[in-house]
Amino acid sequence: MSFHLGKPILVMIVIAVVCAVALGLRGTERTRPDLLVWVFAEIHQKTYAGDGKPSTRPTLVERFRQRTGKTVGIEMVATRSEDVRLVSMFMSDSKDVPDVVELEISSVAKYFRPPTNDIGLLPLNGFLEKSGWMDKIVKARLAPWSKNGVIFGIPHDVHPVTLVYRDDLFRQAGIDLPAVKTWPQFRQACLDFQNYWAARGVKNRHAMELMNASADHLIPMLLQRHLNPIDADGTIRVGEEKFADTVAFYAECVAGPTNIASQSPAAAGGLARDLIDGNICVFVTPDWRVDYIKEYAPGLAGKMRMMPMPIFEPGDARTATWGGTMMGIPRNCKDPQASWKLIEFFYLSKEGLEARRKYSSILPPVITLWDDPVYRRGDPYFGGQQVDLLYIEMAKELPARYITPATAMANGYLSKVIVDAAQFVRNHPGQHDELVARCRTWLNGIAGDLRRRIEHGKFD
Repeated sequence: MSFHLGKPILVMIVIAVVCAVALGLRGTERTRPDLLVWVFAEIHQKTYAGDGKPSTRPTLVERFRQRTGKTVGIEMVATRSEDVRLVSMFMSDSKDVPDVVELEISSVAKYFRPPTNDIGLLPLNGFLEKSGWMDKIVKARLAPWSKNGVIFGIPHDVHPVTLVYRDDLFRQAGIDLPAVKTWPQFRQACLDFQNYWAARGVKNRHAMELMNASADHLIPMLLQRHLNPIDADGTIRVGEEKFADTVAFYAECVAGPTNIASQSPAAAGGLARDLIDGNICVFVTPDWRVDYIKEYAPGLAGKMRMMPMPIFEPGDARTATWGGTMMGIPRNCKDPQASWKLIEFFYLSKEGLEARRKYSSILPPVITLWDDPVYRRGDPYFGGQQVDLLYIEMAKELPARYITPATAMANGYLSKVIVDAAQFVRNHPGQHDELVARCRTWLNGIAGDLRRRIEHGKFD
């Protein structure tokens, strides 16, 4: 027998065919687990299914199987891929949906675009009320995952925001930062801090990390004042007077003679480097961010402290929230009751809390779990400060954050306003009243455009 391309090519073709058949047979033999969970974060996958290292304790997945007899598969799906695949499944009314999905807060709005009854996720109000969890979860933390009072997701977290700072450098400058209670006082303390170090030859030491072309740090300040760009009922808030005042204050913190800020690289290593070198000495820190600081800047143990956010006026919250994850149940999943039991076990149980503590110090949304003694330990990294208790205290003040299909668009507009306002401050230093007037004009324009876009995007 001869083969016109030669024996080596023939052998390669045969091997390829055999491998393809073997892979095909293996694929057909694979069976889907009783419950398939999509997650987008590796740390969550490790929390539920383990990290592959030897352990004396079974994983959450194995413990759930032991309790219920249900097998669980955890599939890592990148956020963008998850959004595309899941939206496509919902639109096609697919029966092949996962049984439980984790969604990130920046993605969830797209799922809320249809009318409430047509959203691809299962309403969870009944599950929460029947199980008694409704009164045990931080109320404000259900807001991002709801539409028209219908709850579509169970929060993984609370993510209260604090400020973390280089206590050693502020004390060396003679500044007791926690004694400062308002944002204007805080800005002045930061200016004094920078002046102290500049007079001693450290001219590039900035007090605080604030972004000058993104709304990521502005949003927590607005939330402190109970201002969402768009409320849950669709009310557009960006045109309100407090909104303009806050944007103007922020612009004067990132530009002009009262500039107290610089930007740090997005990567955790860059943030830590700025802290270690003392380039930036105060950071806005939801609980998830503290883990990165500890990991990448261990040498700062004992030099760091944590404090609540300053406020603008009485009635403001001393905290806000930044980031978030939910678990939801697709409407077409085959066993909603089993899916709910899995969410309860992963997110709301003491076993779930123990598993997450192995990989992060993220505060759970279940108020009754905060009584655990683990939250009362002093943290050597923060000089023995009970930072978990501070996060719990802040969680009790958490302002509601609302996510609508137009929220991302509004945040993009706000980023542009920050850029314009900062440029105005550079060109016209000291003209605060005119700055507020300009911000008001820009924000009113945004409000009008948002109304038109929201109306155009309605399904009904």
